Amino acid sequence: MNRDTRGTRAAEAQRTPSKNLLPSASSAPLRFAPLSAFLFVASCGGPLSLPAPNVSPMAAREPTRVDLEPIEGKGALVLGDFAPPGPAAVLTAAMGQELAGRALSGGEPGGYGVRCVLGRFAIRTETTPLEGVEMLALYADLSCEAKRSQDGAVVWRGELRGRAVASAGNLLGGDPGATGRLLSRALSDASREMASDLAVRGLALQAAPSVRVFTDEGQQKAASGLDDSPWGAAALQQSVEAGRRAMASLDPHDAALRAAAWNVVAMASGPDDPWVAGDSVALDPDPLVRFVQYKALGRHGGAAALGQLRAAAGAEGDSLLAELARDVVASGGIGVARSRR
Repeated sequence: MNRDTRGTRAAEAQRTPSKNLLPSASSAPLRFAPLSAFLFVASCGGPLSLPAPNVSPMAAREPTRVDLEPIEGKGALVLGDFAPPGPAAVLTAAMGQELAGRALSGGEPGGYGVRCVLGRFAIRTETTPLEGVEMLALYADLSCEAKRSQDGAVVWRGELRGRAVASAGNLLGGDPGATGRLLSRALSDASREMASDLAVRGLALQAAPSVRVFTDEGQQKAASGLDDSPWGAAALQQSVEAGRRAMASLDPHDAALRAAAWNVVAMASGPDDPWVAGDSVALDPDPLVRFVQYKALGRHGGAAALGQLRAAAGAEGDSLLAELARDVVASGGIGVARSRR
């Protein structure tokens, strides 16, 4: 998979990162690979709220229960100023809603109980003064264990690593609510994708696409993430064939749709999945799309993919994206292998 890194320096623009340094996750007692340091931003207008996405419940004819216990947040590396009840509780609610909205079926009689520990929850933002664009990246790491409800036998252990991005106009940082809206989008995508990794990859269940519910058109416009786009259902299905279709349908005129299509590839990618984006892929000039391209490589996590990320981290002119690439490499990949049960 040789990648063309032309344009990454040119796409640097003049982004202004926050000045608060995030300590390396390796300095905290986490259950994950040592992670590189990256920058983050705290809210300047008080604590940021963490709204869980509202997903419509959906049951299969013969449903499989997946009961997520309250996520343990004690000892987690939480970076950012967040209003109560905090990341662990909100991730519990958000992932629980997604699991209830996927019409899960298959697996073993009686379903499963899942216990997770939060290792890290952090956000990173930057603004482009000349373009008037703010971008936010979200990192969430969980270590989870799933047991059969019937007899308590452990059937799966693994790590769920949520990586999500959102961007919108914010001229000269003049919109104090912009960061909160971007966080809402990224949190929705990350929590739904982590729940999908658990159900589809970890527990090898069949799952229908979920449907997110909005109060009105205004909320839908403000809070819709990549998984609420026309490509969202395909991304959450985590189908390799859907990834191939997405690559054949990239919209050269719409960066948001290209990012959503690349997210289909990202969610279809894992350590044991084929890489569907071709042997030579040019990095997109748009940073939103490039973020998702790096996420896709990181979820695949093969030697060639990590090598490309390592090279991209050195050539990438956008500090937020370079940090993502370095973080993924330090983690040894962020994907989840598909269970063969």
